[in-house]
Amino acid sequence: MLSAIARAWSYRANKLRRSWVKRRYIAPVLDSVAQNAVILEIGGGYSPRYVKTRHPHVHHLDHCSADELRAKFASDPAVAHLVGNIQTVDFVSDGRPIEQLVPPGLRFDVIYGSHTLEHQVDLIGHLQSLEALLKPGARVIEVIPDLRTCFDALRYPTVTSDVLAVHLSPTPNHRGKQVFDSLSREIDKNLGRRMCWADWEGGRFSHGLAQAYEAMRAAGRADQVYRDTHAWTFTPESFSLLMVELRLLGLTRLEPVMVSPTYGNQFCAVLTRDDSPAPSSDATVQRLERQRWSLARSLRI
Repeated sequence: MLSAIARAWSYRANKLRRSWVKRRYIAPVLDSVAQNAVILEIGGGYSPRYVKTRHPHVHHLDHCSADELRAKFASDPAVAHLVGNIQTVDFVSDGRPIEQLVPPGLRFDVIYGSHTLEHQVDLIGHLQSLEALLKPGARVIEVIPDLRTCFDALRYPTVTSDVLAVHLSPTPNHRGKQVFDSLSREIDKNLGRRMCWADWEGGRFSHGLAQAYEAMRAAGRADQVYRDTHAWTFTPESFSLLMVELRLLGLTRLEPVMVSPTYGNQFCAVLTRDDSPAPSSDATVQRLERQRWSLARSLRI
């Protein structure tokens, strides 16, 4: 009885929170995208936000062609009814940096991705590609799952050394560490909201530890094919800290101008590009260091 009451209150609280965050933070960002804006949407699949009938200058990038996406999702009863939403795919990802797939000179007012950032093999390389494709004053809008609201709920947030290690020794596929972390800590609950104590009842790991270890070993083999996974996990605070530290290291020129609280199973980050190659003044460095200190303290266990 107590468990049922706790779940009901948790659901209601999360519903109210989601509604407030969407009105306060998300709607103003998404509604501000002009109809004639030049947009790159990454990984829209069967649920694109920007469609060509309403935004004639939107370009879509995905992991395969539109016909292949339709065939893939038509066989899934949960989403088969959505295949009509799939847009023409303008650029098919093949492992190369995105800027090599886009015609020279094509730059974007908005780059949008929803639940795609956590899948990138080289996160730093991906961020560098995004900043290279922005017009001056343009924005990156990322909707990112909060690890605490999905099957990643028992994982730890990604730290800067994780993404540095991959970037310094790039590979075409996810590293064994990311594969192991994903499989070994995945749980059989995906509630789409922050879990309360009652939600943990009856939960279990989705994969055995030996299975995760074998997948980790396989990831290091030269003949290994790409295996999709949540390579990176975030909360709003941990993502903000990562971006601040990458900026201080001069590895990205993107800076968050807004990181929303969690709503539902996700949060939204808006990034803009600082066109100086690295923090160029003592005042900027001091500001970023203050943010770094405050965010790091907020994550202290």
